[in-house]
This record gives sequence, C-alpha cells and structure tokens, in this order.
Amino acid sequence: MDNRKEKILDLVIENYIANAEPVGSKFLVANTDLELSEATIRNELHALEEEGFLTHPHTSAGRIPTEKGYRYYIKNLSLAKSEISRNDSKTLSNSLVKDNDSESAFKHLAKTMTELSNETVIVAFSPEKIYYTGLANLFNKPEFDQLSLVADISEIFDNCEDSLESFFDKVDNSPKYFFGDEHPFGDRISVLSMRFGKEGLVAILGPQRMDYKYNFDLMKKLLELI
Repeated sequence: MDNRKEKILDLVIENYIANAEPVGSKFLVANTDLELSEATIRNELHALEEEGFLTHPHTSAGRIPTEKGYRYYIKNLSLAKSEISRNDSKTLSNSLVKDNDSESAFKHLAKTMTELSNETVIVAFSPEKIYYTGLANLFNKPEFDQLSLVADISEIFDNCEDSLESFFDKVDNSPKYFFGDEHPFGDRISVLSMRFGKEGLVAILGPQRMDYKYNFDLMKKLLELI
C-alpha cells in the first residue's frame, strides 16, 4: 500500500474509533491535513474498499474499517516505545493491592483496567477459574444496541470456561491482538490478551472499534506490574 492510501486508512480508522460514525471524503477534507481534493480522497476510499480494507453501511456514503483494515492498522502501529499517560500509569500502579491474596489483587487491577479502557476485562487464573468485569462497557457501545447481539454475547460469557479452554494455547506472555475465529467471543469483538504466571490469562475485550494503541499500552503497563 502506498503512503497516501495508508494515511487515509489510518485517518478513517482513528476517526471511526473516536466517533463511531462512518467517515467520508467531505469529513476528511474538512477535518484533516491531507491537502487533497475531495474527488481524490473519494477515489482513494473507493480503492481501499475494493482492496478489502474498508466497507460502507448501505445507509451511509462514509466508510468503516473491515477486519482486514484493522489488522493492517495494528501491524503498522508504533507500539514498542509508546506508553499510557503518567496519570493513568499511576492509577493502575496504585490499584495493585499488596496482600496475600493474589487473586483478589488481580481482580482489583482488572476493575481499574475496565475504568481506564472503558472495555471488558477477563482474568482467568486457570481454564476453570475465570473472573470478568466491565461487561456493561461492551453492551453500552453502539455496535451492540441490538438485543439479539447482547443475548448472544451474554451466553458466551456465561459459558466462558468452555470458550476459553482452547484459547489458552494461542496466547503467550506478551500482549497480542486476536480477531474473528482466532478467539471464542464472536467476530464483532477484538481481543487483546497475554498470559501471566503458570496458568493465568488476562484479556481486554471490546468492539472492533476499540482504541488499539491505548489498550496495548495499558496491557504493557500491567505486564510491568505483575
């Protein structure tokens, strides 16, 4: 992909993450520094759609990212040296309760992570012992305003011991994103997960329209703490 297309794709994804609204050529002309004509941007958006990186809702002229688009975006994010803000880092650090109950301490950390990320967090101390928090964050997103979707996802969480068992083997000790059939939570959800300890697993779950950079940086900070 050439630099111009890549920049337009990044802008579409970042604005869609921020606003949950399809992004069109008029918006990009008015709100970005592309310095391209609307016709040129429209042609590039069409090309990105033809290549499978973007799609568009039938009722809108704007585009939204596809799974392929998100994968490309994450692959090209500069994540190695990025960090969450000093205040958020301090908040997460302060939430680490020093006591003899490591499970209780990790649950407290998970609750803080849901507050900072506005996403759902799962902590599995083993494939059979699972805790999750922040499910309301997921259901409050516009992507999940249909009751049938809420019911389907709720059922997955009610049976997450079975769902997570096969997922454990795919996760290692560094944060990694999973999409589609790479995880057991449905193709509308993105998952960032890593292992800890001998049997532990932690995951941040959200819609595909999640803040990938921030959540990755948050998980890296958690890795430092544990």
